[in-house]
Formats: sequence, C-alpha cells, structure tokens
Amino acid sequence: MMKIIGAMFIISSGLIYTFERVCSILSSSIVKAGFFSGGMTGAVPEVEVVGVFNNVYIPGLFIGGLLIFIYGFFIKENNGFE
Repeated sequence: MMKIIGAMFIISSGLIYTFERVCSILSSSIVKAGFFSGGMTGAVPEVEVVGVFNNVYIPGLFIGGLLIFIYGFFIKENNGFE
C-alpha cells in the first residue's frame, strides 16, 4: 500500500509541474502575441518560464513520494492471510 501511495505522490508532482509549465508557456505566448499585434516597437518582452523549485509542492511531493515508495519496500505488510 505504501508503494502505491508513494507512486501517486510522484505522479501527482509530475502532473502539477506539467500543468504549471503549460500554463506558463501559454501565458507567455499570449503576451508576445499581444505585443506583436499591437504593432509595438522595441524589445520583445521575455516572460520567465517556471522552474521546478518555484512551487513548493512539486519537490515536496516528489521527495515525500520517493521516501514513502522506498519505505514501502522495507516494511512487512500484513494482509490478514497469516
């Protein structure tokens, strides 16, 4: 059971990171499209893409899930069939 919970934490951290990165790239594309459609001159605005450590949940869920997943290999699970 602990291995499943650990895997769920790792997968959820990956999904959160992917969703956050997609939203960041989409918003930067909207800013650039608005800049070019307005006919503005000058430097194109650079929007920073999110990193792994910008959101505290991503590394927290990944490290926590990894620890729980490894812990799941070392405990003896009692399934009630003894």
